[in-house]
Amino acid sequence: MIKIENLNYSYKEGNIGLEKINLSFKRGEITMIVGSNGSGKSTLLSCLANLCKYDGLITLDDNDIKKMKNTEFRKKVGIVFQNPNTQIIFNKVIDDIKFTLENLEEDNIEEKVNNALKITRMLKYKESNPYNLSMGERQRVALASVLASKKDYLLLDEVTSMIDYNGKQDIYKLILKLKKENIGIVMTTNIIDELIYADNIVILNEEHTVEGIYKRKEIFENLNLLKDFYIPFKFKLINKIGYDKFKNFQDKELLKYVHQ
Repeated sequence: MIKIENLNYSYKEGNIGLEKINLSFKRGEITMIVGSNGSGKSTLLSCLANLCKYDGLITLDDNDIKKMKNTEFRKKVGIVFQNPNTQIIFNKVIDDIKFTLENLEEDNIEEKVNNALKITRMLKYKESNPYNLSMGERQRVALASVLASKKDYLLLDEVTSMIDYNGKQDIYKLILKLKKENIGIVMTTNIIDELIYADNIVILNEEHTVEGIYKRKEIFENLNLLKDFYIPFKFKLINKIGYDKFKNFQDKELLKYVHQ
């Protein structure tokens, strides 16, 4: 489990980034974090990834992440940013994946590279230049780089915001697959439709604190909890018909009720 206790973060200018944050994340669950721009979503993920200085305590399986060795922590927790170009270094896909594994002092590198590319459906692009790929494909390269070393937790910072519909669907299928493999997913998003895939939903407010922590069912049975966001028609339909009547929330399933 990742546990956050009384987390506070301030920017260099003295502005508050996060205040009194208390949260926990489990393996095998998808937690999505929503909030207005500037509410601290990306900052929270950076703190979880141990990439910034903060006050308070964050533990990974009861270990203070500030005291963990970098390689030990990176083997357990990976982060993928909104823009994959910030994580791609080399001019060949395979070299990017290898570089990550070599930094983590992993063995069986070739096998792990191939496995990561298979998981992300990027194996056929193994020898390609990432900058000749679409944004969605580059995002999958960034994911493969992180997943090449078996993780316990994956932090995703608005990873679908720059990619098209088909690219988004690929990411959704992947995170559901990773959940089944007992990987904990913590994902920030501005796309409210994506809450369909969340087990837990954290809402940050403009005061940079936690407005609420909810199970998906709670959100769909009380859409007023999303009063500060645009509520998709799909959500209204599920709320009207009843949450318990749906199994996977696929569009085809919803359309059956529309045409009745």
